[in-house]
Amino acid sequence: MRLAIREAQKGQKTAAPNSIVGAVIVEGGRVVAEGYHARPGEPHAEINALKNLGREPGPGAVLYVTLEPCSTVGRTGKCTDAIVAAGIKKVIVGCVDPNPAHRGQGIEILRKAGVEVIAGVLEEECRNLNPEFNQRMSEEG
Repeated sequence: MRLAIREAQKGQKTAAPNSIVGAVIVEGGRVVAEGYHARPGEPHAEINALKNLGREPGPGAVLYVTLEPCSTVGRTGKCTDAIVAAGIKKVIVGCVDPNPAHRGQGIEILRKAGVEVIAGVLEEECRNLNPEFNQRMSEEG
């Protein structure tokens, strides 16, 4: 998760007003792909990690992501759909998305699709990546 946090920080100056998010794919204990959310309207971290992998994830691949995968369609598709379609069976989430449109739904969708989800890993560090976004979402929700 610490590597996913470092990935997220790459979008620190460019992702606003969206959240900064990092993702890492691990196979057999080895990092095989990384991704981050660079700009609003562009693919999210999970999609970039899958794209950077350049192939289908292997059996047992684990996705680490700093923020709960999105579960609605906006300027991009649902990350939850892409994760399920890629065949990833385990997702480690840093923190739940504070956006009321997503909050907890991404985790629920993944679990209903048979994906094992572990949430709250380095939660405080992951939440602290997005203080302005978190504040705005708490005011909206």
